[in-house]
Amino acid sequence: MKLNMRTKKSLTGILFISPWIVGFLAFVLYPLYRTISMSFYKVSFGSKSGWRYAWVGTENYKRILFEEPDFVVEVQTYFVETLLYVPVIIALSIIIAMLLNQKIRGKAFFRLLFFLPIIILSGKLMENMSTYGGMSITANGFMLETLRTLIPSREILLLIVDLFELILQLLWYSAVPILIFLAALQKISKDLYEAASIDGASPWTSFWKITLPTIYSLVSVCVIYLVVFLANFDLNPINKIIMEAKFDGSRREGYASALSLLYAFVQIALILILYYATRNRNSKEGGSNGTYAR
Repeated sequence: MKLNMRTKKSLTGILFISPWIVGFLAFVLYPLYRTISMSFYKVSFGSKSGWRYAWVGTENYKRILFEEPDFVVEVQTYFVETLLYVPVIIALSIIIAMLLNQKIRGKAFFRLLFFLPIIILSGKLMENMSTYGGMSITANGFMLETLRTLIPSREILLLIVDLFELILQLLWYSAVPILIFLAALQKISKDLYEAASIDGASPWTSFWKITLPTIYSLVSVCVIYLVVFLANFDLNPINKIIMEAKFDGSRREGYASALSLLYAFVQIALILILYYATRNRNSKEGGSNGTYAR
């Protein structure tokens, strides 16, 4: 059977994502349907009657949004922090990836160092590190006292400590984006930079005209990864609220299902906002800087 090129490309794309399609239909579709349907029921359990389901319509959603503000407050915090964190993480990832792409000694060690957080980023380990001060300078008495001798002002000291802890936290989140951008940088032909240099382009100009347009399509991939990663991070208090609701006798699975769906809608909204912001910028870059990128 003869197929045109467009059809062949479409079939190739479908075959490429076919494992995801099979996995979604086999393992995700039915649980998603059960979660949606369960959110409209009040679930209770009795030792004699067992599980009981009572239709309550949108009562779970009204209770979450208007009666119990814990979830709404935490979601607002997550929404704002993600909007602020994601651009900073992506910028840091691009900078670090460019540094690791240079000819330096110990390049493999530094790559492992930045990817190490993902290897050891288990929930229990992170919980213990947070409990015993592994991610906080203020919990380390010796280090805090040393800093106090150097910085007498308490306000300035706390500001510097908070800023340092925030940067450290963002660097931990940037491990996977660094590897993604690093892989893209290694695919850029050196001939492009040589041609730009012959034309009189400075390294700064080469970055804006060659490097950034070439890797910019991967920003959207990193946006989706970071939004989902920050949402499902074990220490995210929203996940704790959902788990506690599941085992709370006055809430149970119906209430927790409604929480999960609302949380999913917030993540989708964040992905759309950041994705289309990236997409618009990408189209502009592609239109104005396509000469060197090609």
